[in-house]
Amino acid sequence: MSRADALVIVSPEYNHGYSGLLKHVLDSCLKEYIHKAVGIVGVSAGPFGGTRVIQNLLPVMRELGLVTIFWDVNFSSVQKVFADDGKLLDESYIRRIDKFLRELIWMAKTLRQGREQISLD
Repeated sequence: MSRADALVIVSPEYNHGYSGLLKHVLDSCLKEYIHKAVGIVGVSAGPFGGTRVIQNLLPVMRELGLVTIFWDVNFSSVQKVFADDGKLLDESYIRRIDKFLRELIWMAKTLRQGREQISLD
């Protein structure tokens, strides 16, 4: 994590939230997260596409020192979006994924330059 410039979190929604195991993993790299970009992908078997898991993760990301990007990706009714082998079945997601990744890369590059060039002291 210390060498990474960005992080993508893909989380299914569990009863309107995220899993305890994800929280445990997130809490294991505190100083490595400071001023790094993060994008969140919500996954749900239902119609809301993990919107609530994203909503619940945003304040956690801020507390950990991660900088969230402006775009999220929500996969609703995930069983209809992906084939058993993981292939994307619904190509309408391509534009959303592309927008998400372009924003994440931009934010990661910007924050890396800031970490390297600007001291907090």
